[in-house]
Amino acid sequence: MKILRIAGLLALAAGPVLAAEEGGPGHELLFRAINFVVLAGFLGYLLKKYAGPFFAARGEAITKEIREARKLLEQSDQRARAIDERLLRLDQEIAQLRAAGQAEIAAEHARIERETEQAVRKVFTQAEQEMAAAAKTARLELKAYVASLAISLAEQKIAGRVTPQTQRDLVGAFVREL
Repeated sequence: MKILRIAGLLALAAGPVLAAEEGGPGHELLFRAINFVVLAGFLGYLLKKYAGPFFAARGEAITKEIREARKLLEQSDQRARAIDERLLRLDQEIAQLRAAGQAEIAAEHARIERETEQAVRKVFTQAEQEMAAAAKTARLELKAYVASLAISLAEQKIAGRVTPQTQRDLVGAFVREL
């Protein structure tokens, strides 16, 4: 508002000066100076009214964006640190997994060896039992064969020694004893 008042006062003050010197070279210069002052005043008024709030709002927006950018930067830094920590732990976890895997392999190897030893012992025990059973069967068969041979030999000897007369005597002795 002040600028408009000043511009109006200048225009009123310039009127008598223009009337006094109409047509002279100073008249044109004065007219240009007044136009400049009016234009500058009007532009100043517009700048003050519209540019000030625009630049203030724009400054606040920029400040807000800077704060958000800082916040995002801090978050990304935290994420990067977390990722770095995970990577450091990942090496450790890989080493632990390898060690655990090797321990499992060793345990599995030992278990397989134990099971193999048990299976071998079982096979040997079973083979020994089968051999013992076969030997026992062979002994029994041999005893039976030897017994049958002995009986047959005894029969042959007895048949060679016993005559019909000896048979009658034996039967008679048996009957007397009864």
